[in-house]
This record gives sequence, C-alpha cells and structure tokens, in this order.
Amino acid sequence: MSINYTEAEARMHFYADTIGVQPPGRLLSDDGAPAPELLNFCVRCGASLDWIFLGDVRGMIRDSYKVARNTR
Repeated sequence: MSINYTEAEARMHFYADTIGVQPPGRLLSDDGAPAPELLNFCVRCGASLDWIFLGDVRGMIRDSYKVARNTR
C-alpha cells in the first residue's frame, strides 16, 4: 500500500481546520517515521494516523463510539 503524502498533508490540515487548531508543522521526521509533533497532535486532538496517512476513518469512528459510550 503506497501513501500519497500530498493527500495525507491535506487530510491533516483539513482535520486541524475543522477543529480550529494549528496543524503540525510536518508529517514525517528525517528518518521517515511520523513526526513527533504529528503524534502529539493525534493524541491531543483525536486524529487517527490511519486516516491521515491512508484515508481510513474506521479507527476514529471506533474511538469516538468508545468515548461516547463511556461518557453518557
């Protein structure tokens, strides 16, 4: 499975714009791994690496469902 980094960056910016926060400065570290600021963004804001890199929303849907179940 190949990753389209232009689309991944667009999804990252879309998510940040949607929730009204500043997006991370980069997707990848120099070694090709997800950048620490992207990982922190995902933890802090609830974005999914699967969605950002691959366009797969299933993880975010499952997590949102779990949060909704535990808070009601």
